[in-house]
Amino acid sequence: MQKYDLHAHSTCSDGTNTPTELLHKVKTAGIDVFALTDHDTVAGLDEARAAADALGVRLIHGVEISCAHSLSGGYGIHREIDKVIHVVALDFDDTDKMHTALQVLQDSRHTRGAQMVAKLAALLSHDDTDTSALQDKLWQAVLEKAGGNARAVGRAHIGQVLYELGFVPSVQAAFDKYLADNKPAYVAIETISMADTIKLIHDCGGLAVLAHPTRYKLSSTRTQRLISDFALLGGDACELPNNEPLSTIDMVSRAIAKHDLLVSVGSDFHGSNMPWRKLGATSSLRSGQVGVWSRFRE
Repeated sequence: MQKYDLHAHSTCSDGTNTPTELLHKVKTAGIDVFALTDHDTVAGLDEARAAADALGVRLIHGVEISCAHSLSGGYGIHREIDKVIHVVALDFDDTDKMHTALQVLQDSRHTRGAQMVAKLAALLSHDDTDTSALQDKLWQAVLEKAGGNARAVGRAHIGQVLYELGFVPSVQAAFDKYLADNKPAYVAIETISMADTIKLIHDCGGLAVLAHPTRYKLSSTRTQRLISDFALLGGDACELPNNEPLSTIDMVSRAIAKHDLLVSVGSDFHGSNMPWRKLGATSSLRSGQVGVWSRFRE
């Protein structure tokens, strides 16, 4: 039986391993079919392809796209909420078209990272002079984590710096206190709509996968609504949750079955900045579920 991991990140976005280093880890983990899915960029695919071919790993073209979607299902002022949703594109062949379409999102990552660091400096410092010095210190450390590429800066880089400088007891604590959606240092990323994202993926010859559906801080009702909306907009598959309660996996599995979606699996591996996510540690398909890989090109 082949082992799949169809969601992971390299230093081309907010991972800590280069594409080549990552593929060596993939080989060691015994993964047969792997997708590099960096945030809003396909920059690492050529390097990953060369390494995968040398190591005998089947590499699937991938990218994780940030998109916007309005969810209904609440009450009063919360009747509708806007969320940033992640959609993984798999097995597309028009990488040039994908790169061009995502360039605007990459540009927004530069300004977003700097804006979040500025917010953090104001939150963590005690006076204006200290704020400016701290902002410079944080930004240089974050840039170093991102390999000097401001467009690659992600919240994981910032969280790692906060942890290493002693501002928080863990990377997760940095997210919980400052960086998660709607926390004090959060800055929304420029996005395209979920409908346009799915269309882009299909136009590039790929399959659209709803990433980690239970990680958007939504109620069970709204999580099911998200999966329903994704299917109605033409999405192809939904990732199975990892390390979630059985009741949560049951809920997602029912929604997948109800909307006749394929299933994908991925660790969302980032490396040392998120050590709790283990490469190749993915959920197993249940009886009757069909893997998205059944639609991959040979």
